[in-house]
Amino acid sequence: MEADYPTVSERATAEYVLAVIRDEHRQAAQVDPEVDPEVDLSFDTTVEKWQEACDLVEWSKLGHAYNECWKMHCTDDEWRSVLVPASEKRLAGVCQLIASCASRETVRPTSILGTTCDAAGAFLTIRSMLHQAGACADDITPSASLFPFTRLYSRVFLQEISRLAPGALPLVKIRTPVYGAGMWGMLVGWVCFLVGLCGSIFSAKMIPTAAVGGVLFLISYGTVSFAARHVLPASAKFGDLKKFRDLSRAIGGALPR
Repeated sequence: MEADYPTVSERATAEYVLAVIRDEHRQAAQVDPEVDPEVDLSFDTTVEKWQEACDLVEWSKLGHAYNECWKMHCTDDEWRSVLVPASEKRLAGVCQLIASCASRETVRPTSILGTTCDAAGAFLTIRSMLHQAGACADDITPSASLFPFTRLYSRVFLQEISRLAPGALPLVKIRTPVYGAGMWGMLVGWVCFLVGLCGSIFSAKMIPTAAVGGVLFLISYGTVSFAARHVLPASAKFGDLKKFRDLSRAIGGALPR
């Protein structure tokens, strides 16, 4: 079985772009405590509410990031026209701009015994995407466990694979002990700093507490930053999906007809 199974590229629609944005928000809420899972994003949602709900950066950096992830080359002026002022602009304009420049990758149909099988096409596409990301294609079979691959290639699952059928993947559960320890360290450090700072008003003996808290916070912040960029998660699971056949059926069953 060949490792390379190219997708079919089609022009994206505004509806598809919105579905991707909604799915990214849904999954991000599982790993980022700053993301508000209660917000229901729609074409009518303001850019300001979208940025707040998804904990997004300011408009120029956001435009550059979306150029990269959608493989586009929109100018700052084009992004400004749909993002500023954030309190007035709507997601409809953002989705329309992206759709006018971006493409979507869809599963190339495959046949088994003369019958088109969406799950088989999805499996071959997923296998090809992971192979391109560095995975050994020979290790990827319908009966192979997902867990070693979701851990090593979680970005591929949450981006390229999920975009084949936005919303088809169950919610991700990522376990990152180093990141979690860093977050707790930041909290403890901040509390110690505030207690020491307030206590120092009444007693100089509390100054070391504030200093220790500040140092702990900075060290923990560095740990979180490093873990987010360079430390693989201990595990990454998508609901009840365990095998590649489970994933293929989930994606294949949600493909556009």
